[in-house]
Amino acid sequence: MSEHPPLLFQARLGGLFPANAVAESAMREIKGTVRVEIKGGRANQARRGLYWCVASLVVPLLNKAHSLTLDEQDLHDITREKLRLYDEIILPSGEVHHKLRSTSNRAMNEAERADYTDKALQLWSTWIG
Repeated sequence: MSEHPPLLFQARLGGLFPANAVAESAMREIKGTVRVEIKGGRANQARRGLYWCVASLVVPLLNKAHSLTLDEQDLHDITREKLRLYDEIILPSGEVHHKLRSTSNRAMNEAERADYTDKALQLWSTWIG
């Protein structure tokens, strides 16, 4: 799983059009020419897509219900923290810092990613009822 929500686009009429909120936001920032790299992969792209699509649905519900200003990346970071997907680092002051672990393809195998996704969706469902 990527550390950032994927920029999803649909090909129509010879062009690429935003297919999620993150891509729409990114499109507003484009000034001039951009470079696009199309990657293939062996990871379960449907599971990855499900995670980020559900995150984009959960964020506005949480924001509205609790007067928050979260985005999908915030929700991803909070979820990793709540699911204890971090390494504890003790700072010289004695404070504990949580270094969040990656959910990328290189950091997790498919079984770990499936488990993480299941736990994240269960957590989010308890938060939004």
